[in-house]
Amino acid sequence: MLAVFLGEAFPNLDAPADDLPPREAVAFALAPVERALAPHPAARFALETALFDLVGQRRGLSVAACLADDGRLASVPTNGLLDASAPDLPARARELADAGLRAVKVKLRARDEAGFSRELAALRALREALPPPFELRLDPNGAWTVPEAQEKLARLADVAPRYVEQPVPAALLPDLGPAAVPWAADESLLLPGMAERLAGAPGCAAFILKPAALGGLDRALAVASIGAAASLDLVVTHFADGPVGLAAASELARALPRPPLDCGLEPHPGLSTYPAMAIPQRGRPGAVREAALPGLGFSEEARRRWLATD
Repeated sequence: MLAVFLGEAFPNLDAPADDLPPREAVAFALAPVERALAPHPAARFALETALFDLVGQRRGLSVAACLADDGRLASVPTNGLLDASAPDLPARARELADAGLRAVKVKLRARDEAGFSRELAALRALREALPPPFELRLDPNGAWTVPEAQEKLARLADVAPRYVEQPVPAALLPDLGPAAVPWAADESLLLPGMAERLAGAPGCAAFILKPAALGGLDRALAVASIGAAASLDLVVTHFADGPVGLAAASELARALPRPPLDCGLEPHPGLSTYPAMAIPQRGRPGAVREAALPGLGFSEEARRRWLATD
């Protein structure tokens, strides 16, 4: 049903596109609506994902194979997500580690000194329970000023985070410079030309790739190539995406130009708001893998159920 709809709505995907490489075929199909989609990156991601799924099904290829002709990864490790304000943070992290995860990302919510001190104490308890090489990453969601970031990053050094994600607002990240712990770029990558600036910025350790925010898989892959060329670490994650979005992000992670760090592709409680649908790339906890079927890997029965509940 989806293939029929897309074939009718996007005649550019017919015979001429079938002669093009997959990425070019999808770009060809999107060309008539690119201007209309420009202000809506999540919508562009959704449509591009559907087109990659269709091209993959037609050609018997996974979406990862459509994105990258060679060097695809059979599997990618994933990290867990926790909140520093949780009263049982160390125990929750231990549960994830016992399930097979090797890394956890912790959201820092506090906006005052007392709250940050409590979060820091919780992180120290977590670190005592799970010392390196278990990986700890932190994310204050761009809440700090540049001076605050320098001071707080210095205080976070003793919990040995792999990096602190987006410590300051997007436009200010190039001003942060070297710090006591490495930092990573997330929302800053949405700004024009910022990926190129940050790729050479002292202190920048990683690019966090959210295809829904960046406007699609192809665009996220272009940003990843900039980071990889600068030897930065790469991490694919999501922004409140449901099963289809998570499947697409998993395919992106398998197609990156260099193996990523553990990616933020574990299911989360927010997925309960979506119709129940197994993610084909999910196997054991702590990893996503190549799906058994082409495209995004969903069976025809799963597609029909999804369309019926939409």
